[in-house]
Amino acid sequence: MENFFTYNFYLALAPWLVFAVLSLLAVIMMKLAKKRRGIAIAFAVLVQVLLPDPLVEKTITMVVSEKRAIKKQQDEDGGVKGLIKIRVKKAE
Repeated sequence: MENFFTYNFYLALAPWLVFAVLSLLAVIMMKLAKKRRGIAIAFAVLVQVLLPDPLVEKTITMVVSEKRAIKKQQDEDGGVKGLIKIRVKKAE
């Protein structure tokens, strides 16, 4: 019976321990990121690669619409390849 209560105690305590460990990890990573350490950047890239983007469909549609707008603008400008078109005013 004693083992049963110990198991339930640790089972109830587990989410709080996970939360505390992740909070501590976040604080450490923020300190390392402020110092521009490579480990923080590598960790962020790893997390970004492994965790899915919840708004992936919205992101894809935004990228596609931006590409269409750029292509349409390039067609209107006469096929200028580049994002910035510099207009030079003639001196009067």
